[in-house]
Amino acid sequence: MNAFTAPPRRVLLVTASYLPQIGGLQHAVAHLAEGLAAGGVSVSVLTQRYPRSLPTAEVLDGVPVHRWLFLLPHLGYLRAGRFDLFVAGLVLGPVTLVRLLNRLWRERPTAVNLHFLGSAAPFLLVAHALLRFRLVVSLHGEDVEGLFGRSTFDRWIFRVTLRRAQAVSACSAALLRVALALEPTIAAKASVIHNAVVVPLTPVAEPIPGRLLAVGRLVPKKGFDVLLRALPLLRETWPQAHLVLIGGGPEAARLQTLAADLHLADRVEFTGVQPPEAVRRAMGLSQAVVIPSRREPFGLVALEALAAGRPVVATRVGGLPEVLAGAEAILVPPDSSEALAQGLSDLQAGVWTAPTCGARNRKIAAQFSVERMATAYSALYAGPFRDRAR
Repeated sequence: MNAFTAPPRRVLLVTASYLPQIGGLQHAVAHLAEGLAAGGVSVSVLTQRYPRSLPTAEVLDGVPVHRWLFLLPHLGYLRAGRFDLFVAGLVLGPVTLVRLLNRLWRERPTAVNLHFLGSAAPFLLVAHALLRFRLVVSLHGEDVEGLFGRSTFDRWIFRVTLRRAQAVSACSAALLRVALALEPTIAAKASVIHNAVVVPLTPVAEPIPGRLLAVGRLVPKKGFDVLLRALPLLRETWPQAHLVLIGGGPEAARLQTLAADLHLADRVEFTGVQPPEAVRRAMGLSQAVVIPSRREPFGLVALEALAAGRPVVATRVGGLPEVLAGAEAILVPPDSSEALAQGLSDLQAGVWTAPTCGARNRKIAAQFSVERMATAYSALYAGPFRDRAR
């Protein structure tokens, strides 16, 4: 059957995780679902059921969300002593595949958009070989950057899925460069679609002098240990500086111990994970947002800081220079507490104390609109279907 072009009428978004889980991937896909629905597209979300306490089906902000168990009998489960997961993969893998084939056959989506190339990819590969739909793969970060830490089977699935997809997108040009180095054959069908942010209608309140905000999962790649080591270097140039650190993760105890060792008990507040509304309020009360990442495929926190009208001090890694281009922001080398402290000192010295700072950053954030993001994805969905498998 010859390929033909069809407008995106019905789209299935398949994602590794979704709301109410909090994170960049979850909010990016939720913004896309919102934008597609506003444009008249019938959109639904299929995601991994994790944690298991989440319902198997619900409607969030008008979008139907279904949660399935995408499990295969990986040998890694046996090596880790997780015989329960191996057996579950043997039993549930075929069941999930049949459910997926049945759903795709009944709903006939214009496109299936896989966000984050993970556990659902093998199932979509089989479905794509049997049924007729346009497959779009969207890369978000760890699915690319963490590839060599995964199994040979996962690396094979990564490459085959990208080759079989009709279109590939990445959330930043930096991430796309990494993906192209891993799979150069996708160059002709790959593009960059930045994530979106919603800019508040009214400016945020006046910040608290000296208050710095950092937000993210407490893992090594976020570089929060570098930020903690930078704070003592500010005692003379910015004695008022104090940090609010929002987030949870495996590094929480180590970071709290480091803060105590650096005698920062009165200058650092660990709040744990907070809902999006609390993060937005915290940004409004902060004089600057600090992003000390060692790796950052996009930089959603930076974009949210711009939307809040706040200046940013961030490392020059990944997608951060793209997000912060033209903004009131200081970019410094990664993994250097001295460089980060200097950037914060420059900020405190009055580099961006003018009233126009907030308006400028909010204007830049407005360019990353939900409508713009949905329009860009719709163009990918509207391309030709794959030829029917012989």
